[in-house]
Amino acid sequence: MMMLELMRLVQENDEERRLELQAQRMGARRLRARRREQRRTEEALMELAWSRLC
Repeated sequence: MMMLELMRLVQENDEERRLELQAQRMGARRLRARRREQRRTEEALMELAWSRLC
């Protein structure tokens, strides 16, 4: 019985780690997407500013 319990605990621990890593990756993806969106907005504003100067 102890061996089965130990195996179950190890499985649960592995699953928790996998879910944590998945959450971190999703957070990183959102951060990159937000930065990409911000960069595009800044580029569009600069393009607009330059077009008004010309």
